[in-house]
Amino acid sequence: MSNALKVYVRNSTLQRLGQVSEYSSLTVVPRYNAIGAIALELPADSPSAPLLVEGNGLIVKTAGGDTVLTGPIRTVDWTRSDSDAGGGQLKVGAVSDDEILARYACWPTPTAAIGSQTVPVYKINTPSVEAGMRDLVNLNAGPGAQASRRHALLTLAANGARGLALVREVNHFDNLLTVLQDIAAAAGLGFRVTQVGNNLQFQVFQPVDRSKTARFSFGLGNLTDANYSTTPPTCTRAIVVAGGGTSPRVCKTYDRADPLFPGLVLEQFVDQTSVDSTSVDLTAQMDQAGNEALTNGAGQGSLSISPIDLPQLRYGRDYNVGDTVSAQLRGGTWYTDVVREVTLTSTVGDSSVKATIGGDNADGTVARIYQYIARIKKDVGRLTTRKAA
Repeated sequence: MSNALKVYVRNSTLQRLGQVSEYSSLTVVPRYNAIGAIALELPADSPSAPLLVEGNGLIVKTAGGDTVLTGPIRTVDWTRSDSDAGGGQLKVGAVSDDEILARYACWPTPTAAIGSQTVPVYKINTPSVEAGMRDLVNLNAGPGAQASRRHALLTLAANGARGLALVREVNHFDNLLTVLQDIAAAAGLGFRVTQVGNNLQFQVFQPVDRSKTARFSFGLGNLTDANYSTTPPTCTRAIVVAGGGTSPRVCKTYDRADPLFPGLVLEQFVDQTSVDSTSVDLTAQMDQAGNEALTNGAGQGSLSISPIDLPQLRYGRDYNVGDTVSAQLRGGTWYTDVVREVTLTSTVGDSSVKATIGGDNADGTVARIYQYIARIKKDVGRLTTRKAA
Protein backbone atom coordinates (compact mmCIF):
# COMPACT_ATOMS: atom_id res chain seq x y z
CA MET A 1 0.00 0.00 0.00
CA SER A 2 1.24 3.55 -0.75
CA ASN A 3 1.42 6.61 1.47
CA ALA A 4 -1.42 9.14 1.23
CA LEU A 5 0.97 12.12 0.95
CA LYS A 6 3.91 12.48 -1.45
CA VAL A 7 7.23 13.91 -0.23
CA TYR A 8 9.94 15.35 -2.48
CA VAL A 9 13.37 16.78 -1.63
CA ARG A 10 14.60 20.09 -3.07
CA ASN A 11 18.02 21.72 -2.93
CA SER A 12 18.93 25.24 -1.77
CA THR A 13 17.91 26.71 -5.15
CA LEU A 14 14.54 24.90 -4.99
CA GLN A 15 15.38 22.34 -7.67
CA ARG A 16 13.67 19.00 -7.05
CA LEU A 17 16.18 16.21 -6.31
CA GLY A 18 13.95 13.18 -5.82
CA GLN A 19 11.04 11.58 -3.97
CA VAL A 20 10.99 10.06 -0.48
CA SER A 21 8.71 7.12 -1.17
CA GLU A 22 9.79 4.83 1.67
CA TYR A 23 8.94 6.94 4.74
CA SER A 24 7.31 5.19 7.67
CA SER A 25 5.68 8.25 9.23
CA LEU A 26 4.90 11.80 8.10
CA THR A 27 3.26 14.61 10.05
CA VAL A 28 2.48 17.90 8.30
CA VAL A 29 1.10 20.92 10.16
CA PRO A 30 -0.05 23.86 7.98
CA ARG A 31 -0.83 26.89 10.17
CA TYR A 32 -2.88 30.00 9.46
CA ASN A 33 -0.64 33.09 9.34
CA ALA A 34 2.12 31.23 11.19
CA ILE A 35 5.08 28.94 10.60
CA GLY A 36 4.09 25.36 9.82
CA ALA A 37 6.05 22.17 10.44
CA ILE A 38 6.94 18.85 8.82
CA ALA A 39 8.20 15.74 10.66
CA LEU A 40 9.41 12.76 8.65
CA GLU A 41 10.66 9.33 9.76
CA LEU A 42 12.29 6.72 7.53
CA PRO A 43 15.01 4.01 7.56
CA ALA A 44 18.48 5.53 7.54
CA ASP A 45 19.61 3.13 4.82
CA SER A 46 16.77 4.01 2.42
CA PRO A 47 17.74 5.24 -1.08
CA SER A 48 16.56 8.81 -0.44
CA ALA A 49 18.33 9.19 2.95
CA PRO A 50 21.46 10.88 1.47
CA LEU A 51 19.26 13.68 0.15
CA LEU A 52 17.87 14.51 3.59
CA VAL A 53 20.44 16.98 4.89
CA GLU A 54 20.32 20.47 6.34
CA GLY A 55 20.31 22.99 3.52
CA ASN A 56 17.88 21.01 1.42
CA GLY A 57 14.10 21.25 1.79
CA LEU A 58 10.88 19.26 1.56
CA ILE A 59 7.84 19.55 -0.69
CA VAL A 60 4.69 17.76 0.50
CA LYS A 61 1.89 17.16 -1.97
CA THR A 62 -1.38 15.25 -1.98
CA ALA A 63 -1.79 12.16 -4.11
CA GLY A 64 -3.56 14.44 -6.60
CA GLY A 65 -0.59 16.78 -6.87
CA ASP A 66 -1.80 19.74 -4.76
CA THR A 67 0.86 21.36 -2.57
CA VAL A 68 0.29 20.92 1.18
CA LEU A 69 3.44 22.56 2.57
CA THR A 70 6.98 23.42 1.49
CA GLY A 71 9.99 24.42 3.54
CA PRO A 72 13.65 23.98 4.52
CA ILE A 73 15.02 21.06 6.56
CA ARG A 74 16.17 22.21 9.98
CA THR A 75 17.04 18.98 11.85
CA VAL A 76 18.22 15.49 10.85
CA ASP A 77 18.52 13.08 13.79
CA TRP A 78 19.81 9.50 13.54
CA THR A 79 19.11 6.71 16.04
CA ARG A 80 19.92 3.01 16.14
CA SER A 81 19.48 0.37 18.82
CA ASP A 82 21.23 -2.98 19.23
CA SER A 83 18.00 -4.69 18.17
CA ASP A 84 17.89 -2.80 14.87
CA ALA A 85 19.01 -5.04 12.04
CA GLY A 86 19.18 -2.16 9.58
CA GLY A 87 21.03 1.14 9.50
CA GLY A 88 18.83 2.82 12.09
CA GLN A 89 16.19 5.49 11.74
CA LEU A 90 16.24 9.09 10.53
CA LYS A 91 13.95 11.74 12.00
CA VAL A 92 13.82 14.80 9.78
CA GLY A 93 12.28 18.11 10.85
CA ALA A 94 11.40 20.99 8.54
CA VAL A 95 9.57 24.30 8.87
CA SER A 96 7.33 25.98 6.33
CA ASP A 97 8.70 28.64 4.00
CA ASP A 98 6.79 31.22 6.05
CA GLU A 99 9.84 31.20 8.35
CA ILE A 100 11.54 33.59 5.92
CA LEU A 101 9.31 36.37 7.26
CA ALA A 102 10.54 35.78 10.82
CA ARG A 103 14.15 36.41 9.76
CA TYR A 104 13.67 40.10 9.06
CA ALA A 105 12.93 43.25 11.02
CA CYS A 106 10.91 46.22 9.79
CA TRP A 107 13.37 49.06 9.26
CA PRO A 108 11.87 52.54 9.79
CA THR A 109 13.50 53.66 6.52
CA PRO A 110 13.99 50.44 4.54
CA THR A 111 15.81 52.14 1.66
CA ALA A 112 18.44 53.76 3.92
CA ALA A 113 21.63 52.28 5.36
CA ILE A 114 21.60 51.19 8.99
CA GLY A 115 23.56 54.27 10.03
CA SER A 116 20.87 56.53 8.57
CA GLN A 117 17.88 55.13 10.50
CA THR A 118 16.92 58.39 12.20
CA VAL A 119 13.13 58.05 12.57
CA PRO A 120 11.41 55.83 15.18
CA VAL A 121 8.57 54.44 13.04
CA TYR A 122 7.74 53.20 9.56
CA LYS A 123 4.52 54.82 8.31
CA ILE A 124 2.05 52.89 6.18
CA ASN A 125 -0.58 54.74 4.16
CA THR A 126 -1.86 52.47 1.39
CA PRO A 127 -5.19 52.08 -0.45
CA SER A 128 -5.55 48.49 0.79
CA VAL A 129 -4.28 46.26 3.59
CA GLU A 130 -2.74 43.89 1.06
CA ALA A 131 -0.77 46.73 -0.53
CA GLY A 132 0.63 47.68 2.87
CA MET A 133 1.61 44.09 3.67
CA ARG A 134 3.27 43.66 0.27
CA ASP A 135 5.24 46.89 0.76
CA LEU A 136 6.55 45.66 4.11
CA VAL A 137 7.73 42.36 2.61
CA ASN A 138 9.05 43.91 -0.58
CA LEU A 139 11.11 46.64 1.10
CA ASN A 140 12.49 44.53 3.94
CA ALA A 141 13.08 41.13 2.32
CA GLY A 142 11.83 41.06 -1.27
CA PRO A 143 12.96 42.44 -4.63
CA GLY A 144 12.66 46.04 -3.40
CA ALA A 145 14.95 45.56 -0.39
CA GLN A 146 18.55 46.69 -0.16
CA ALA A 147 20.91 44.21 -1.82
CA SER A 148 22.40 43.16 1.52
CA ARG A 149 18.96 42.29 2.91
CA ARG A 150 17.26 40.95 -0.21
CA HIS A 151 16.24 37.28 -0.24
CA ALA A 152 17.25 36.10 -3.69
CA LEU A 153 14.38 33.60 -4.08
CA LEU A 154 11.53 35.66 -2.60
CA THR A 155 8.90 37.11 -4.95
CA LEU A 156 5.45 38.60 -4.44
CA ALA A 157 2.17 37.49 -5.92
CA ALA A 158 0.15 40.09 -7.82
CA ASN A 159 -1.59 42.69 -5.67
CA GLY A 160 -5.25 41.76 -5.27
CA ALA A 161 -6.01 44.98 -3.31
CA ARG A 162 -7.67 42.98 -0.53
CA GLY A 163 -8.81 44.85 2.56
CA LEU A 164 -9.67 48.50 3.18
CA ALA A 165 -7.24 51.40 3.24
CA LEU A 166 -4.43 50.97 5.79
CA VAL A 167 -2.97 53.80 7.86
CA ARG A 168 -0.56 52.54 10.50
CA GLU A 169 2.79 53.12 12.16
CA VAL A 170 5.23 50.27 12.74
CA ASN A 171 7.79 50.61 15.53
CA HIS A 172 11.37 50.50 14.34
CA PHE A 173 12.82 47.03 13.94
CA ASP A 174 9.66 45.16 14.94
CA ASN A 175 9.74 41.58 13.60
CA LEU A 176 8.29 41.39 10.09
CA LEU A 177 6.26 38.22 10.71
CA THR A 178 4.75 39.61 13.92
CA VAL A 179 3.75 42.88 12.23
CA LEU A 180 2.15 41.01 9.32
CA GLN A 181 0.24 38.80 11.77
CA ASP A 182 -1.16 41.86 13.59
CA ILE A 183 -2.18 43.61 10.37
CA ALA A 184 -3.73 40.49 8.82
CA ALA A 185 -5.62 39.61 12.00
CA ALA A 186 -7.26 43.03 12.18
CA ALA A 187 -8.29 42.79 8.50
CA GLY A 188 -9.34 39.12 8.51
CA LEU A 189 -6.82 38.24 5.81
CA GLY A 190 -4.43 35.35 5.39
CA PHE A 191 -0.87 35.26 4.09
CA ARG A 192 1.75 32.61 3.35
CA VAL A 193 5.06 31.96 1.63
CA THR A 194 5.10 28.90 -0.59
CA GLN A 195 7.20 27.50 -3.41
CA VAL A 196 5.95 28.40 -6.88
CA GLY A 197 8.25 27.05 -9.58
CA ASN A 198 11.80 27.93 -8.55
CA ASN A 199 10.81 30.86 -6.34
CA LEU A 200 9.29 31.40 -2.92
CA GLN A 201 6.19 33.55 -3.31
CA PHE A 202 4.56 35.78 -0.69
CA GLN A 203 0.80 35.57 -1.09
CA VAL A 204 -2.14 37.34 0.57
CA PHE A 205 -5.52 35.63 0.44
CA GLN A 206 -9.08 36.04 1.66
CA PRO A 207 -10.22 33.08 3.80
CA VAL A 208 -13.62 31.61 2.97
CA ASP A 209 -16.60 31.25 5.27
CA ARG A 210 -17.55 27.58 4.88
CA SER A 211 -19.50 27.33 8.14
CA LYS A 212 -22.68 26.28 6.30
CA THR A 213 -20.99 23.54 4.27
CA ALA A 214 -18.01 22.41 6.39
CA ARG A 215 -19.87 21.16 9.46
CA PHE A 216 -18.52 18.56 11.88
CA SER A 217 -20.36 16.60 14.56
CA PHE A 218 -20.57 13.15 16.08
CA GLY A 219 -24.14 12.93 14.83
CA LEU A 220 -23.03 13.50 11.23
CA GLY A 221 -20.47 10.73 11.59
CA ASN A 222 -17.52 12.90 10.49
CA LEU A 223 -15.95 13.51 13.93
CA THR A 224 -13.96 11.06 16.07
CA ASP A 225 -13.08 13.31 19.03
CA ALA A 226 -13.16 16.92 20.19
CA ASN A 227 -11.78 18.91 23.13
CA TYR A 228 -11.40 22.52 24.18
CA SER A 229 -9.11 24.32 26.64
CA THR A 230 -8.58 27.86 27.92
CA THR A 231 -5.66 30.10 28.91
CA PRO A 232 -6.44 32.99 31.31
CA PRO A 233 -5.84 36.63 30.35
CA THR A 234 -2.64 38.56 31.01
CA CYS A 235 -4.04 42.06 30.43
CA THR A 236 -7.51 43.50 31.01
CA ARG A 237 -6.45 47.15 31.42
CA ALA A 238 -3.97 48.84 29.10
CA ILE A 239 -2.26 52.00 30.37
CA VAL A 240 -1.09 53.88 27.28
CA VAL A 241 1.42 56.71 27.72
CA ALA A 242 2.37 58.97 24.80
CA GLY A 243 4.74 61.93 24.57
CA GLY A 244 6.79 63.11 27.52
CA GLY A 245 9.95 63.95 25.59
CA THR A 246 9.60 66.92 23.27
CA SER A 247 5.82 67.06 23.78
CA PRO A 248 3.49 66.93 26.80
CA ARG A 249 2.81 63.52 28.32
CA VAL A 250 -0.67 62.05 27.71
CA CYS A 251 -1.96 58.99 29.62
CA LYS A 252 -5.09 56.98 28.97
CA THR A 253 -6.49 53.64 30.16
CA TYR A 254 -8.40 51.06 28.12
CA ASP A 255 -10.43 48.31 29.78
CA ARG A 256 -11.83 45.05 28.47
CA ALA A 257 -13.64 42.69 30.84
CA ASP A 258 -12.77 39.01 30.56
CA PRO A 259 -15.74 36.67 29.95
CA LEU A 260 -14.47 33.97 32.36
CA PHE A 261 -13.08 36.40 34.98
CA PRO A 262 -15.31 39.50 34.70
CA GLY A 263 -13.99 41.10 37.91
CA LEU A 264 -10.30 40.51 37.22
CA VAL A 265 -8.13 43.61 36.61
CA LEU A 266 -4.64 43.08 35.15
CA GLU A 267 -2.87 46.33 34.29
CA GLN A 268 -0.19 46.59 31.61
CA PHE A 269 1.92 49.61 30.65
CA VAL A 270 1.98 50.36 26.92
CA ASP A 271 4.91 52.58 25.95
CA GLN A 272 4.00 55.08 23.24
CA THR A 273 6.37 57.80 24.44
CA SER A 274 7.94 57.90 20.97
CA VAL A 275 4.64 59.29 19.65
CA ASP A 276 4.40 63.09 19.60
CA SER A 277 1.38 63.95 21.72
CA THR A 278 0.62 66.96 19.50
CA SER A 279 0.06 64.72 16.46
CA VAL A 280 -3.32 65.09 14.79
CA ASP A 281 -3.77 61.30 14.88
CA LEU A 282 -2.73 60.91 18.54
CA THR A 283 -6.10 59.49 19.60
CA ALA A 284 -6.08 56.92 16.81
CA GLN A 285 -2.53 55.83 17.64
CA MET A 286 -3.28 55.49 21.36
CA ASP A 287 -6.52 53.65 20.64
CA GLN A 288 -4.69 51.24 18.36
CA ALA A 289 -1.95 50.59 20.92
CA GLY A 290 -4.47 50.06 23.72
CA ASN A 291 -6.65 47.71 21.71
CA GLU A 292 -3.64 45.68 20.54
CA ALA A 293 -2.42 45.25 24.12
CA LEU A 294 -5.86 44.09 25.25
CA THR A 295 -6.17 41.76 22.29
CA ASN A 296 -2.72 40.22 22.81
CA GLY A 297 -3.36 39.83 26.53
CA ALA A 298 -6.88 38.46 26.24
CA GLY A 299 -7.86 35.04 27.51
CA GLN A 300 -7.46 32.38 24.86
CA GLY A 301 -9.53 29.37 23.95
CA SER A 302 -8.60 26.50 21.68
CA LEU A 303 -10.79 23.80 20.16
CA SER A 304 -9.31 20.66 18.62
CA ILE A 305 -11.38 18.28 16.54
CA SER A 306 -10.51 15.14 14.62
CA PRO A 307 -12.60 15.15 11.45
CA ILE A 308 -13.04 12.12 9.26
CA ASP A 309 -12.38 12.75 5.59
CA LEU A 310 -15.52 11.66 3.76
CA PRO A 311 -16.29 11.83 0.04
CA GLN A 312 -18.59 14.78 0.76
CA LEU A 313 -16.14 16.74 2.98
CA ARG A 314 -12.36 16.59 2.67
CA TYR A 315 -9.53 18.80 3.92
CA GLY A 316 -7.77 20.63 1.10
CA ARG A 317 -10.79 20.45 -1.15
CA ASP A 318 -13.76 21.56 0.95
CA TYR A 319 -11.93 23.55 3.66
CA ASN A 320 -8.42 24.84 4.41
CA VAL A 321 -6.53 26.62 7.17
CA GLY A 322 -7.96 30.12 7.53
CA ASP A 323 -11.46 29.07 6.49
CA THR A 324 -14.41 29.28 8.88
CA VAL A 325 -16.09 25.98 9.77
CA SER A 326 -18.70 24.75 12.26
CA ALA A 327 -18.51 22.07 14.93
CA GLN A 328 -21.21 20.75 17.23
CA LEU A 329 -19.91 20.65 20.79
CA ARG A 330 -21.01 20.25 24.40
CA GLY A 331 -24.72 20.69 24.85
CA GLY A 332 -25.44 20.11 21.17
CA THR A 333 -24.90 23.73 20.12
CA TRP A 334 -22.92 24.70 17.03
CA TYR A 335 -19.70 26.67 17.32
CA THR A 336 -18.26 28.58 14.35
CA ASP A 337 -14.68 29.83 14.03
CA VAL A 338 -11.49 29.85 11.96
CA VAL A 339 -9.33 26.78 11.34
CA ARG A 340 -5.99 27.80 12.87
CA GLU A 341 -3.98 24.72 12.01
CA VAL A 342 -4.40 21.22 10.66
CA THR A 343 -2.25 18.20 11.53
CA LEU A 344 -2.02 15.69 8.69
CA THR A 345 -0.54 12.32 9.60
CA SER A 346 0.37 9.76 6.96
CA THR A 347 1.76 6.25 7.35
CA VAL A 348 1.79 3.31 5.00
CA GLY A 349 -1.85 2.59 4.22
CA ASP A 350 -3.26 5.03 6.77
CA SER A 351 -3.84 8.76 7.22
CA SER A 352 -5.61 11.11 9.63
CA VAL A 353 -6.58 14.78 9.98
CA LYS A 354 -6.81 16.83 13.19
CA ALA A 355 -7.94 20.46 13.08
CA THR A 356 -7.50 23.22 15.66
CA ILE A 357 -10.21 25.85 15.60
CA GLY A 358 -10.17 29.23 17.33
CA GLY A 359 -7.46 30.19 19.78
CA ASP A 360 -6.48 33.41 18.02
CA ASN A 361 -7.95 36.91 17.85
CA ALA A 362 -8.65 37.13 14.13
CA ASP A 363 -11.51 39.57 14.67
CA GLY A 364 -9.58 41.86 17.02
CA THR A 365 -11.56 40.77 20.08
CA VAL A 366 -11.41 37.95 22.59
CA ALA A 367 -11.44 34.69 20.61
CA ARG A 368 -14.98 33.47 20.07
CA ILE A 369 -14.20 30.00 21.37
CA TYR A 370 -13.18 31.58 24.69
CA GLN A 371 -16.49 33.44 24.88
CA TYR A 372 -18.30 30.24 23.92
CA ILE A 373 -16.58 28.26 26.70
CA ALA A 374 -17.34 31.02 29.20
CA ARG A 375 -21.02 30.83 28.29
CA ILE A 376 -21.04 27.03 28.53
CA LYS A 377 -19.38 27.09 31.97
CA LYS A 378 -21.89 29.65 33.23
CA ASP A 379 -24.76 27.49 31.97
CA VAL A 380 -23.28 24.43 33.69
CA GLY A 381 -22.82 26.45 36.88
CA ARG A 382 -26.46 27.54 36.91
CA LEU A 383 -27.56 23.94 36.30
CA THR A 384 -25.42 22.68 39.21
CA THR A 385 -26.83 25.36 41.50
CA ARG A 386 -30.38 24.35 40.64
CA LYS A 387 -29.64 20.68 41.35
CA ALA A 388 -28.05 21.56 44.69
CA ALA A 389 -31.07 23.60 45.66
